[in-house]
Formats: sequence, C-alpha cells, structure tokens
Amino acid sequence: MSLMHRSAPCLALLFALSPALISAPFLPPGHRPRPHDAHALVGGTVVVKPGTRLQNATVVIRDGLIEAVGADVQPPNDARVWDAKGATIYAGLIDPYFLAVSTGGDSRGSSAADARSETLTSGNINFFGVRGDETDKGDKGPGYMLSAINPDRRVEQGFAPDADDLKNMRSLGFTAANLAPSKGIFRGSGAFVFFKDANPNELILQSGVVQHLAFEQQGGEDRVYPGSLMGVIAAVRQTFLDARWHEQRWAAYRKQPVGNSRPEFNPALETLSLALSSKRAFMIEPRSPLMIDRAGRLAREFGLNAILVATGEEWRRPNLLAKAAKRYVVPVNFPTIPKMPTDDAWENIPLDRLREWDWAAENPALLKRNGAQIAFTTFDLSNKKDFRKNLGQAIERGLREEDALAALTTAPAGYFGVADRLGTVEKGKIANLTIVNGKSYFDPESKIREVWIEGQIHPVETPKLTAESKTPDKPAPGKKLDAKQKEAGDKAKADAAKKKKDLADIRKKRAAKPPLSGRGVLASPKSILVKNATVWTCGPDGRLLHASLLIRNGRIEQVGQFDAQPDADTLVIDAEGKHVTPGLIDCHSHSMILGGVNEGTLPSTAMVRVQDVVSADTSNIYRQLAGGLTVANLLHGSANPIGGQNCVIKLRDGENPEGLKFKEAPAGIKFALGENVKQSNWGDKYTTRFPQTRMGVRTFFVNRFTAAKQYLQDWREYREHGGIPPRRDLELEALGEIIEGKRWIHCHSYRQDEILVFLRAMEEFGVKVGTLQHVLEGYKVADEIAKHGAGASAFSDWWAYKFEVYDAVPYAGALMRERGVLVSFNSDSSDLARRMNLEAAKAVKYGGVPEEEALRFVTLNPAKQLRIDKRVGSLEKGKDADFVIWTDHPLSTRSVCEQTWIEGKKYFDRASDEKRTAALETEKKALIAKAKKIADGGKGKPEDKKTKADAARAALFQRALKTMHDIDGSYSCCDRHRFGGVLE
Repeated sequence: MSLMHRSAPCLALLFALSPALISAPFLPPGHRPRPHDAHALVGGTVVVKPGTRLQNATVVIRDGLIEAVGADVQPPNDARVWDAKGATIYAGLIDPYFLAVSTGGDSRGSSAADARSETLTSGNINFFGVRGDETDKGDKGPGYMLSAINPDRRVEQGFAPDADDLKNMRSLGFTAANLAPSKGIFRGSGAFVFFKDANPNELILQSGVVQHLAFEQQGGEDRVYPGSLMGVIAAVRQTFLDARWHEQRWAAYRKQPVGNSRPEFNPALETLSLALSSKRAFMIEPRSPLMIDRAGRLAREFGLNAILVATGEEWRRPNLLAKAAKRYVVPVNFPTIPKMPTDDAWENIPLDRLREWDWAAENPALLKRNGAQIAFTTFDLSNKKDFRKNLGQAIERGLREEDALAALTTAPAGYFGVADRLGTVEKGKIANLTIVNGKSYFDPESKIREVWIEGQIHPVETPKLTAESKTPDKPAPGKKLDAKQKEAGDKAKADAAKKKKDLADIRKKRAAKPPLSGRGVLASPKSILVKNATVWTCGPDGRLLHASLLIRNGRIEQVGQFDAQPDADTLVIDAEGKHVTPGLIDCHSHSMILGGVNEGTLPSTAMVRVQDVVSADTSNIYRQLAGGLTVANLLHGSANPIGGQNCVIKLRDGENPEGLKFKEAPAGIKFALGENVKQSNWGDKYTTRFPQTRMGVRTFFVNRFTAAKQYLQDWREYREHGGIPPRRDLELEALGEIIEGKRWIHCHSYRQDEILVFLRAMEEFGVKVGTLQHVLEGYKVADEIAKHGAGASAFSDWWAYKFEVYDAVPYAGALMRERGVLVSFNSDSSDLARRMNLEAAKAVKYGGVPEEEALRFVTLNPAKQLRIDKRVGSLEKGKDADFVIWTDHPLSTRSVCEQTWIEGKKYFDRASDEKRTAALETEKKALIAKAKKIADGGKGKPEDKKTKADAARAALFQRALKTMHDIDGSYSCCDRHRFGGVLE
C-alpha cells in the first residue's frame, strides 16, 4: 500500500474533527497570519439597543459574529480577553448617506458636456427642433437620453476606498455606511459597506441597497437640460413615466414577439422599472425645505418607498414633514457664529440667517416631534470632527439620547434592510461595535477607544494634546505638584467647567421665533361689513359713493348703498373718507419662484411647471400684499420660444406652496418671441440652439404643434382600438392641451411683425392666444390683436432698454384699448408689483383713460385674461372677498394701502405692521445678544484680524444675497450652499 493510501483514513478523520479547516483556506508562505477569531470584551457597560443597558457585561465574538452577550456570560477558554471596565459598548454606528466622492465609487463614463451629441436634447427635440436621431443620447453607451439620469449606475463600480477616509470615519465611531453616489439627478444605487481595512470585495455587505435621486440642477456653462429646479422636477417625472412605459412595451413584446417591433434596450429604464415594481427604497435629496413637500408628492404620485435627506431647515415648514415621508436622513451641519467687530457689523446679519443659526441644533428634535424617524449622517459637514459636538448640541436642544443613538444604529440598519445583522448588540449579529472610554458616546469627554468591524479590532488613535489643552503648570515627570500649583490647576478646571456649563445654558434656550410667527391670517371673521366708503366695484356698478360692502364666509353678499343690520359676529369697519377696491392682480410675475425662472436649455420646455417650484417663504408676498396685490400669475421666463407652464396664485401669506395656488385658474403656458429666444444677446458661447432667427421661431412653433397633433391622434387611436399605449410625453401633452383649448398661451412679445406672424401661426392650428405679454408695439397692430381675441398685458411705460423696444410708447395701453383690445398692466418686477395702482394711474396720464377703466387694468382686465373673472377682479355679489382699503383715491400717489383681504381673511394691516416690525426687531436683538455671548465665550474680546475678516465675509455674502434676491425674488436653503453660508 502506498503512503498516500495509508494516510487517507487519518486525513479523513482530521477534517471530520476540524470542519473549520475545510472552510478556511490555507495561507501560503509570505502572507500575514489571520487574526485571532475569538474574543471576549469583559466588564463593560453594554448598550444592547437604545434604552437597554447591561452593567458589567461580557460580549463574546467568534468568526466575526456576536456569540453571546450578557452580565452572566463567561469568556470561552479559547477567547482572547479584553478588559472593558470603564468603557461603554455600542452597536457599530452606521452612516446612511456617505457620499462616494473621495472613495472613487462615483465614476462617470463621460461629462455632461460630452453627452450633448447633437447639442441639447430632451428626448423629443434636438438642435433642429424635430424628433432626434441621436447616435448617443446621454452618456457613452446605452442609457437614458439625459446624462444626469443614471439609475443603472452602481456606486461600487470603481470603488477604491481611501485608507484615511476609513480611518477618519472610524475615529467618529462609524463602522459601516450606505455608500451613496454623488453626481446627477438619478444617481444610481448605493452599496452598504464596512469601514475596515480590506479590499473592496470584503468591504461590501450588499449592493443595490437603495436608488438615489437628487434635485440637482445641471445647467452651468454647458447649458445642459435641466438647468432649473422646475426642469429637474419635469425630468424626474418624465423618467418615471418612461420607466413604466418601457416595462409595458417589453412585457407586450415578450408575450408576442412575432409581428411586433422590438423595444429599445435601455438599462436605465429597465433598472428603474425593476426598482419601482420591487418597491425598492428611493433616497431623495430635495435641497430645500419647500422641496421636501415636492419630493413627498412625487413619492406619492409614483408609489415610491421614500427616504428623504433633510435640509437642516425643516424648522421653516414643520407642517410639511409628516405627509412628505416617515423616514429622514439628517445632517448635523450646524452654522457657526462669526465674531463681528462692531455693533453695526452684527446688525448687518439678517434676521433670517440668525434664525437659521439658532434653530439648527433643534432641527433633529423637531423632526422627531413631528413623527419622523431619523438617521444621522456626516454628510455636508465641512469638518467631520464637528460631528459629535453637534450631536451634543442637538441633545441639549431637546433630542433624547435614546433617539440620538437609534439614529446612529437601529434606524439606519432598518433603512437598508440589514437590521437582522446590524444595529444592536445581540447574539448572531455581525460583530460591529463602537467602544468609548466613559459613560456615553454623546459626552465629548468620552473618547472613542476602538471600533470592531466583523470581529476585527480597529484602535482609534488618541489625538495629541495641543498647548491650550494641557493642564496648566504640569510638572515634569517624577515631580509632584506643590499646593499653589494644585490650587491653580483646580481653579482652572473649575473655571473651564463653569464656562462650559454657562455656554450650554445659553445654547439650550432658543431665542428665535418660528418663522411663520407674525405671518398668515391676521383676522378671519365670519362676516364683515365695510361701510361709508367710496367703493370702486370695477364691475357694472362702477364707482359708488358712501357705499357698503357685506361679506359672509369669504364671499361678497352685498355691495352698494343699503341698510345692514350686522350680526354679533360681524366685524364692522367704518371706512369714512376711504376707498375700497378689488384686490389688485398682476398678470406677469416672477416673484415667488424657486430655483430659477428660466429653463433656457431647450427651445421647448413645455413640460416644466412653475407649480412645482412655488416659493411660499419669500418676503415678496408680504411686501406685495402691502401694496394691495392679491393675485399673481407666476410665469416661466422668456429664454425660449416655448417656455414652461405658469401658475396663478393668491397671496395667502403663511400658506404652504399648495395653499397659495389659485386652483380654479385655468392652465396656462409661457411662449416668447424676439431677441431672447433667438439668443441675440447671449454671447457667442451660447448661440448654439435653434432657432437663431425670427423666421426660425415660426418654423419651430409649426414643428412642435404638428408633433402635438400627431401625439393627440396616437392617443385617440389607442383609446379607440386598444393595444400598447403611446409613450406619455409631458412636452407634447402640454402642447396638445393648447390645441384642445385646455391651456392658454401667454406670449412674451415686442415687435409688430412678430406678433402678426405668431397670431397667424396659432390660427393655422385653431389656437386662440390668451395674452400677448409686454406687447410694446401692439398699438401698431391693435386691430389684428382685437380680431384674434388675444388680451394685451403691457408695460405702462418701459422702453428703450434694448433695441427691439425702441418704438415703445406710454400711450400703447390706451391706444390698444380704444381699438377694442382687452388691456392690463403688469409688473414683471418684484418691486413694481408693490405699486400696481400707480401703474394703472399712468393710463390716465398717457392717453386719458377714464379712472374707473384705468383701475380695471390691474383688477378686472387681468382677471379676464387669466379666465378667473368669475371669482375675482371686481366687487360683485358671489365673488371672492378679495378687497383693499386705501387711505385715499387708489390712483393717487398720496394713497396708501391700509388693509388687504383675501377671501374674507385679513393678510395685511398697516396698523399692526408697526407691532410686527417691533417684534421682529426685538427678536433680532435677542438673537444678536445670544450670538455675542456664545461667539465671545460669555465675555467681550478685542477686535482682531479674524473678526474683521468675518465681518467682511458677512458683508460680501449680504451683497451676493441681495443681488440674488433682486434677480429671482426669493431665497431657499439652496442659496446657503451656493454662497457658502454667512454664519459658517
């Protein structure tokens, strides 16, 4: 018998007795030996899960898993014993939103600029404005038509972790994370990874954890769609619709491939449709507190299992949180306070920024109070070393320590479907542990000793002491402190402890008020009687002297000269010597729009909707109410021939974006003619988009309306004959609504020739134009405008600001009215919208328009143009009680708006405005006082170079913020990221 045969029974017995030898591969010479795989951490306090602690307990680890945990557990004989006395053992912390920027896990095949094959494409139109034949629609290779939409991307592709990144996260106690892609809109799927030192194969617990979506505007120098926030929302909606349609097409083809055309291969849509059907989680980064609401609405529209990344400013609109989502990822990037050298410098910091600083630490607790589940992330922290300090501040401001621990362990484990393996210290789970020397992770004095990841220890290096942190008068080694030194040391410690406590006490008490305090409805009586006033009805009754206005339940019940017997619950307003008019209406506004008013990247952006980005938090609402404005038509800009869908709002200050919308207003859309759309003044760099001439503009309209007619025909045939439905195309859908008379065009226009060409082109398709906006040369073709039936919403006296308006005259409104055109005056300006009554007065001066008719230019006429005159625009029985009380004749420069009412609710009262202003000033003083104490450690400090730099930086930010405000009339937390943050 050979030696091999004689040895076989012995080898069989050896492997039978030692199964571990079978599963563990032998390491050849030269490899580092495998670490010991059995450990016992003895004598520590074990936090099994939030709310459950075991004192003097033992945790046994074997083969990377927790074998046992308890106070009565004995260490196994083969375990390496670790002394954990004085330490607290937690489940390893998990970061739910660790961006894969430095780790190399977020590569892209090509840049956005490379993706513009023809130039810019929305999938429906290319450079020439016709359906594209692009050879590569987005990034290189098969995929979606937009380079920012890559749901098929997997973040682990190209994942090469940086050792320093892993080490830094471990130093904070983190052992694992959801590795999230960081670029684009649909960014792809994340991966759940460990923070241990190993090759990428060993670091990834599972891939495809969640789909990541961010409201990230593209734009930039490359002018890539989508370049606006409203464009992002439109792109997201179209992508979800395409994913559903793609699934339908392929299901039908697989069922009957013979005789049917093959759908295209599209990995992006295939991945997305699978994610939708499997209810995979979508993590959405809205980037603005108001967009939290929009993200929630998108989630409900498409049935998404949503996790939202908090903005840090949910305190602005806490009432939006619960309905938007139940689960949030919460950054703790709290703004800090600059040290201003003078009182004037402190005063230059706006109240809103001071509120942002004071509210920030309370935001996590506010989310919990509103029923949200939260998970903390290091995302957005410029210095990750601030993470634990900021967590401590959140606990100071009302967050329970148990909730904070859950936000670092059990909550993120549940978000990513790994709660059966991670998040608690229990038998059978992966041995991921975070160990601190001390009683609590949330005590900054408790240093992180080590973390364990899959049963492997990773010590955390103790940072070296700085000169400031050393004990004063510390003796040389071997020498004892004398009494004087000991006394000085004790005093220093006591002083430091007191200072720390005093600052904590200052931080705990919030000085900032809720941002909606002082806003909203000031009075809401069941009935109102305004008597003894001069009432400008702007209706058939004209102007009434010594008249009254009776209102019940938000509607006008009676107007005129009548004897009223008010009920006990009727508010009586004696308006002797005063004037009452309908609420003013602005037919052309851009004031309350977030993220840009222009989606100028494409010649047709009919798919974008202003209603998706209405800003309810801009101060323009209150300022315009103070000028008597009650309704505004929020229009897309004039960058392209076919712009986005408009949104008519009522200025119900304090309402959510949805609450501002005038839901009874018919749908509309912005079109444009002239120099803007053919990029005359855009510079050579941006003149790359069709059309470049005025004749090209007409050609483009004909092209898109022809496509829309075909689109409507395709849907008619489907409804009649069945089969596979056509692809829903949001652009053609909106244009089809115009053809069907369901959507009204509001067209930016200047020159007479363009106006005629446009009207005739629309008539070819049976379309009646709603309004011609600006219409500066409309007086030259007034008969043609009147014959078509379009309204004219004009400037009163703007002219000569560019070449194509040199023929503008202030008499245009009066001349068009004389020829039978329905005329209104608009603002196109957040500032001018505060004085619309004076714009109407100009029609009296230039052209002699009767006063009552001139007032209709900003009341009834714009209401008719917007097709809302059955509800607003005049004071008539049955209409909404939108009215304004003026101190004098409403067309007089001496007249001031005293009160503004919408639907029988008072939103502005000049008499209470002084109290409101005083309250805001008091709040600001309290915030500045608090900020000074914290910035100076409770005592004043002399001016130095750093305080001067802080002041200069704040002033620079203020100028930038003012410029931005003047441009789009609004502010969002996105702007804090854009400018870097005044308080950071």
